[in-house]
Amino acid sequence: MISDGASRVVVHAFPMTDLASVSGADLLATPGSYLMTDGRVAYVGESNRVSRRLADHCADPSKSFGRDVFVITGCDGSSFDKALGLDFQFRLTREAIDCGVVTVAKGLNPVQPRMTAAVRATHDRVYFDALRLLFDAGCRIFVPAGSEPSPHQPPPAAESVGEAVDGGPMSIGVSSAPLGADEFEMKYLGLWARGYWAADRFVVAAGSEVREETNGSVDALTRSRRDELFDAKVLSAIPGVSDRRRLVAAVAFPSTSIAAKILCGAHTPGKWVPVNKAIWLAP
Repeated sequence: MISDGASRVVVHAFPMTDLASVSGADLLATPGSYLMTDGRVAYVGESNRVSRRLADHCADPSKSFGRDVFVITGCDGSSFDKALGLDFQFRLTREAIDCGVVTVAKGLNPVQPRMTAAVRATHDRVYFDALRLLFDAGCRIFVPAGSEPSPHQPPPAAESVGEAVDGGPMSIGVSSAPLGADEFEMKYLGLWARGYWAADRFVVAAGSEVREETNGSVDALTRSRRDELFDAKVLSAIPGVSDRRRLVAAVAFPSTSIAAKILCGAHTPGKWVPVNKAIWLAP
């Protein structure tokens, strides 16, 4: 059972073979939404009494893929109502289809219930809390294929897009590196790049530039690495500029020296210098 004191959601995770003991502990005699999966196929449902509905699925040969079960319910004193259960069934089904990790088995096609904007905003927050707790419980079908597994983050507060924040200052030159990491900048023959250390690798950030030409003094290994970078399809043309290209993805290197040589195409490239500036524009 996964919960969070700051949220009204609880996630129960267990193998279907434990359904009898979980139900016997009276943990699922409550409204909620649920999903069953074996990592390849998934089914999303909702019920006013989840334990009884899961028992029906357990006896259904067409649901034999339901090896692992995740049940989403409300905390004590804040139970799910029918509208929230139906909304979660619709959202989780759509999310699973969009992520493409599993094949989604559906009975009747879930539809989103009608609700006011205020109710929808509440559901949004509860839903993103549930996704985070599902991840913590071991459910990975909502992590898009090929992406780094990471918990879902809640959407920004509604006021962040309203007029209330239009008068805030704009900041130029703030860090794009992970929290606590120092950033470095390099300039060489019109080329510009920025990077930071992440563990034992030096990461050159997306938006940095790579020189087209390779100096004759460059060693064979650096040439080979530059060829690999140019073949990786992570460089885009810069309109009006022919001597360099722009990185559209961050690239990690073993050291700052190797990063500089590969970006500059030079045996003696530019130097990485610490970035220490931030400009605040008045509202």
